[in-house]
Amino acid sequence: MIRISTMKKQLNIEITELFMVKAGGDWRRRFMGTIVRQKAGSDKISIRGNVIINDGKIWSAAESEEQLGVYLDDLATLKLDCGIHESTGVNTIIANTPFNMN
Repeated sequence: MIRISTMKKQLNIEITELFMVKAGGDWRRRFMGTIVRQKAGSDKISIRGNVIINDGKIWSAAESEEQLGVYLDDLATLKLDCGIHESTGVNTIIANTPFNMN
């Protein structure tokens, strides 16, 4: 049973949506991800998504679910077919700030 107090309280609820990412249009290489929506201005909503693929994580942001889906499908293909996470990268300093680029 759920009881709701009559006192006015702000509820801190975060809704997370699940979605499927496929690499190269191949549904045999599919991974579950999450979407988080955030207000990004007066009337715009920013949609962020992330997916764990094997030993790496891809993420992106877009203004629509369709655009986010395309971005994450492409990143999944790059991860699996092109090895974007295989290099440990190069360490450098830019404007006195250390960066790792891979």
